Amino acid sequence: MNHRKALVCTLLVVAVLAVAVSPARAAEETIGKVTIETMSVAAGLGYSWGTGVLEYRGESYPFTVKGFSLVDVGVARRVARGEVYGLKNATDFEGTFMAAIVGATLGGGAGAAALKNQNEVDMVWTSTSQGLNFSLAHSGINVKFTEEARTRAVQNRTAPGVQPAAATR
Repeated sequence: MNHRKALVCTLLVVAVLAVAVSPARAAEETIGKVTIETMSVAAGLGYSWGTGVLEYRGESYPFTVKGFSLVDVGVARRVARGEVYGLKNATDFEGTFMAAIVGATLGGGAGAAALKNQNEVDMVWTSTSQGLNFSLAHSGINVKFTEEARTRAVQNRTAPGVQPAAATR
């Protein structure tokens, strides 16, 4: 139990430091919240898939994730929660996020990650997992909105500080 608590604390410190070294973030409206649920299988090279939701400016944007990892072994189900920084609009969230991820699971475990995509959007999360897995990995995840979420994100595209326009029908 103490080892698990120490691992979680260490992983949280890694995530916090990753955010601390990046430039100071702009106003609150550039911050979103994210929840992701994935399954992964790995034997050196890993693959994961799942779903998630971005909460941004009072809207929820469902998405799918597909990813890969290196130096990863096992099978696990992971639930991650965190924050997204640097959003100018929701459409900036889609794309490929790259990260260095640390985690371990034996029955139940914890992990943390700091990721960045091609739009300079940062995502920082902590996760819990179930299964048997060890990861000291460089990985990437591809985030793709559902069609409905992508349509809404495009309709709500605005500059920071401006309320999204009403959706046209």
